[in-house]
Amino acid sequence: MRQRILVVDNEKVDRDMLQSVLEPLGFQVEQAASGFECLQVLPRFSPHLVFMDLAMPGIDGWETIRRIRRQNLTSAHIAILSANAFDKGLDNDAGIAVEDFIVKPLRVHELLDWIGRKLDLEWVSADTPAIPLPPPPAQAPPLVPPGPGPLAALDELVGLGYVRGILNKLGEIERLDPRHGEFVRVLRDLARQFQFDAMREILRQGMHDQTHDTP
Repeated sequence: MRQRILVVDNEKVDRDMLQSVLEPLGFQVEQAASGFECLQVLPRFSPHLVFMDLAMPGIDGWETIRRIRRQNLTSAHIAILSANAFDKGLDNDAGIAVEDFIVKPLRVHELLDWIGRKLDLEWVSADTPAIPLPPPPAQAPPLVPPGPGPLAALDELVGLGYVRGILNKLGEIERLDPRHGEFVRVLRDLARQFQFDAMREILRQGMHDQTHDTP
């Protein structure tokens, strides 16, 4: 049986990012755009885990959790996702422990560690061999990266494992200059295979080359 996760956040880009990370791992993910929607979805979806944003219009994350507890809507483990690190150490009446508070921007390894603890999962990883590249043509097109700004933004998205954001940023880079075409093609293929380590190596090399080319 697939484990079910409910993502509650008024920001669609944040909900989509979590879904793009969790679904390829085999989880069934559903979204709620507000606390009120969360209360409606819970009885039907019956999640095993809930990721709850705090700053939402209507009722915030704290009040949503209080109502969940009072109405006994779910026994699912709940984690707070918030950009406000100050809230992490505060006492609360919602039954959220410090270890159930995850600070944004999210780090995939931290997210997976929390899921593993709550669902008693053991993540199995394997050394992935480098993807063999086909023999280059007589004149292989060079990988021409964009400037430092787009490179840094792309590197941040890769660090988050946010595939949809990565593909959108690569589309922007492709439109900047046709010379970036091969760079975009290679990274796009790697993103679709979730080869984030290989992508970061290419990005680091691009940043290194630009730093040393600067007079």
